Amino acid sequence: MALKRHRLCQRRKALGFSQERLAETLGVERSTVVRWESAETDPQPWHRSRIASALWITLEQLDEMLIDVSVAKRRGKTMGKDIHSPAPVTTRAELLTGLRAFLASYIPGQSAEPARSLAEVRRGVGRVHNLYQRASYRSTARLLPEVLGQATDLAGQASTAERTSAFRLLAAAYLAASKLAAKVGDGDTALLAADRASISAGLAGDRALAGIAAYQAACGLLRLPGKGGAAEQVTQTSIARLASGTQTVTPDLLSARGALLLLAAVIAAGRGSPKEADRNLADAGTLARKLGSDRNCLWTGFGPTNVAIHTVSAAIRAGNASRAVEVGSRLDTSRLPTVLVGRRAQVHVDLAAAAMMGSLNQAAAVLHLIEAERVAAEVVHTSIQARELLRELLSKERRPTMPGLRPLAERAGLLV
Repeated sequence: MALKRHRLCQRRKALGFSQERLAETLGVERSTVVRWESAETDPQPWHRSRIASALWITLEQLDEMLIDVSVAKRRGKTMGKDIHSPAPVTTRAELLTGLRAFLASYIPGQSAEPARSLAEVRRGVGRVHNLYQRASYRSTARLLPEVLGQATDLAGQASTAERTSAFRLLAAAYLAASKLAAKVGDGDTALLAADRASISAGLAGDRALAGIAAYQAACGLLRLPGKGGAAEQVTQTSIARLASGTQTVTPDLLSARGALLLLAAVIAAGRGSPKEADRNLADAGTLARKLGSDRNCLWTGFGPTNVAIHTVSAAIRAGNASRAVEVGSRLDTSRLPTVLVGRRAQVHVDLAAAAMMGSLNQAAAVLHLIEAERVAAEVVHTSIQARELLRELLSKERRPTMPGLRPLAERAGLLV
C-alpha cells in the first residue's frame, strides 16, 4: 500500500517546485525529497527550517504536513461522475466529524483528568484561532473537540473568581468551531456552534463576544437556503444593540460592531441595495479609523484594510466587477496582522470571482486562484467559494488559455 504526504507534495507543486528543484534548493538528493513525500523517512531537524523557508510555511505548519499521511490515489479519474460533479461529501464531512460528534453530546461526559487551568485553556483556544486564521483548517478541526472539551470542563468547575473568564474562553472556542463550519459550507453546524458561543458570552457578560457570536450566527444562516433575511435581521439587530448603552467603548466593541457592519454591507449588496451597502462600509470605515490601525481584536482582523477587503466582496455580490478589480488593485494586504494568512488568500479568491464576471477573464481567475493557493493552500482546497469557482472554470475549460487549471483542480481534490 503506497503512502503519501499529499499536503506536503501539494505545497511544493503550488510554489512551482519540481522534486529536483526543491532538492537542489535544500542541498539534498532528489531521492531524499521522494522519501519525505512518500513518508518513508522524516526530515532531520536541521533540514526542517530550510524546508519551511523554501515552502513559505511555518515550522508548525510543516509538522502538520509531515504527520498528515494518507494512501496514494491513482491518477486520471475525476471525482464523481464527471468534472462538473462536486467533490465527494466525505471530503468536507470528515473535516467536521469530530466537531459534530462533540456538538451532539449535550450531556458532558465524566473526564478522568482534572480540569485544565485557565492559562492552559487560554493557550488552547488561542491556538485553534491562530491555526484557523493561518488557514490550517485540518489542524483546527483535529484540535477543536479537545479544546472545546477542556473549555467546557473549565466552565463547569471554575471557581467564582474564574467563572467569567472560563465562560469567555468557552464562547471563544465555540466561535472557532462556527468559523470552520461556515468556511466549508455547513450552515447548520455553524449556527449551532454560534448559538452556544452566544449563550457562553452572555454568561460571561461580554457584549463584544456576543456581537461576534451574532456575526457567526448570521454567517451560518447565509449558508442555509432561504435564510438571507434572517441573517440580515440578526446582523442589523446586533449592530443596533452594540451601539446602545453606556458601556465604555473598547477596541473589542469597535471591532465587533465593525465586523457586523461589514457583513451587513455584503448582505445588502447581494440583495441589490448598493447605497445601503456603501453606508455600512462608510460606518465601518469610521470605526476602523477610531480603532487606528489593522488589528485582530477577538480574531476579527478588523481595521482599515479589512474594510477595503469587504468593499471588494460587496462589489462582487452587487455584480460590479470593475469596482471589485479597481479596489482590489490598490489593496495592500501586508498591513494586516501577520497571522491573517487566510484572509490574504481570500482576497485572491474574491478577485478570481470578479474575473469570472463581466469580461469573463477565465485566465485571470485561474491565476488568482493559483496565487491564493500559494498564500494558503487550504483556502482553495477547503473553501466552498473557491471550490465552486474551480468547478465553474472546469465547465468552461479551454486548455490553451488555462494551462494551470487542471493541476490546481487536482490539488484541490476535484480531479484525481
